[in-house]
Amino acid sequence: MSRAAAPGTAEAVLAGRLSYAQAWEDPAVLVEALAVGPEDDVLSVCAAGDNAFALAIAGARSVTALDVSRPQLALAELKLAAFRHLPVEGMRSLLGFDAPGRRVWFYHHLRDALSDEARRWWDAREALVREGIAGAGRFERYLALFRTRVLPLVHRRAVVDALLALDDLAEQRRFYDRRWNTRRWRWLFRLFFSRAVMERRGRSPEQFRHVEGSVADAFLARAEHALTAIPVRTNPFVQWMLAGRFPDLEAAHPYLSRAGHAAMAGGGAERVRLVHGELRAFLRECPPGSFSAFNYSDVPEYLSAEEHAELMALTARAARPGARVAYWNLLVPRWRPEALADRLDRHPERAAALHARDRAFVYGAFQLETVR
Repeated sequence: MSRAAAPGTAEAVLAGRLSYAQAWEDPAVLVEALAVGPEDDVLSVCAAGDNAFALAIAGARSVTALDVSRPQLALAELKLAAFRHLPVEGMRSLLGFDAPGRRVWFYHHLRDALSDEARRWWDAREALVREGIAGAGRFERYLALFRTRVLPLVHRRAVVDALLALDDLAEQRRFYDRRWNTRRWRWLFRLFFSRAVMERRGRSPEQFRHVEGSVADAFLARAEHALTAIPVRTNPFVQWMLAGRFPDLEAAHPYLSRAGHAAMAGGGAERVRLVHGELRAFLRECPPGSFSAFNYSDVPEYLSAEEHAELMALTARAARPGARVAYWNLLVPRWRPEALADRLDRHPERAAALHARDRAFVYGAFQLETVR
């Protein structure tokens, strides 16, 4: 429906990739920030679909989940089909949250419910289904490399398990100081999450186009915050990074819970619309007042200051009065430009409070803005 991403941009690089099999922004932060209800129509970056589903589960009237990547949309479509055609146990199995066995069977059970394009994509990638879709994204594979190749050089499995089993935050801080935060941990973490290694094995150089400063130091500081200020027993993002699993699926992403699955199967899935396109091009075509809430993930990360200003101006045009806009900054600081101060209000204190308890610890800031 809208133009393709411009060649040589981060969006063009992402267009052909399955970058994320899971959401890596905290749905609890997003749902609280946007506070959606039965009269809200939301525009959300799709990515793995998980946070679009969280907004539907939270009660939004409609969620338009847009992505420049057709593989990401094929993944979200598969998950939507799973809500409609599988019980919660079958959905979890299909997505790889249990031992191998019936994953491919579940896929064939619902493949006819997919669009021709999504079915072709998954038919050519049954191996991903067999291996476990939850670990199939480029980012999840990068984390698996860290978990299986790097982490064992720092800590024995028993030490990792001991950290993940801690219930008391004060004890978690002591454990981090006394047993976890070794010189080897800091050195290997900085090396693996350096810009050079990430460009070689994970992110495209285009994704770093607007980044300044040390990537490794930023991520190490954020990891320390996650391991000392947020309980690991309630943090599915740390659990997956260190163990590659969720000990309790009821406490992981909302759509994986029994209540979340029931909400999606009971009508939530029908309120999610998948759209292929580039965000700014889509907004240019939207009638004024189309949406009352916006989830932009970390899309501003990949835009220049001028492109970000254009995005926010288009957002204000497509928004209803009082619409909420939420997005994350990974390594590039972006927020409402001053030229739009008469149309968009920032809420830095509220956003900072939400970010302080953000379990998806990799982000440097969270932005919350409202349209006048």
